Amino acid sequence: IAKKALATSISALEETCGLIDSAAIKTASDLIASAKQIHFFGMGSSGVTAMEAKQKFMRILPNVNYVADSHMQLMAASLMDSSDVAVVFSYSGSTKDIIELLKIIKRNGSKIICITKFAKSQIAGLSDVVLLCGSNEGPLQGGALSTTFAQLYLLDVLYLKYFVDHFEKSKENKAKTTEAISTKLL
Repeated sequence: IAKKALATSISALEETCGLIDSAAIKTASDLIASAKQIHFFGMGSSGVTAMEAKQKFMRILPNVNYVADSHMQLMAASLMDSSDVAVVFSYSGSTKDIIELLKIIKRNGSKIICITKFAKSQIAGLSDVVLLCGSNEGPLQGGALSTTFAQLYLLDVLYLKYFVDHFEKSKENKAKTTEAISTKLL
């Protein structure tokens, strides 16, 4: 069981690495850099990845947001404008709640970056930048860790690209946030 789980996770990561579009990663990094507010969205296990994205980027940027509740996500989306960016995680790209959310975001003129498995999904069609992840998960198999690992890997690549592109400010902010929580260590 352990070896099968490992092989599945490694396969998902290798497939994701092979799907990386450097130009799309650069565009996504640039959109994040120019955004007034960055909102991370996801439902279910993709919501957990969106929450991790907020925690990761919060170490270097002051303008990141995440809410877990689907109603509150719709409220946040309704207040977005053309100066904001949404980063949306959805493996299937066909979740009703996410599609509804993206339609609101698109109507408000905000840019959308999506991380999904399916390039021809409805959310990919609504997005300005599509980052594809690997992993094979059936529609009723939701929550496979290999899928989460693939999404987290793409998140890490995007974070690192942003960090490198804005190295001095990212390094300075990372030092500030690290110092702020350093007193919590034993």
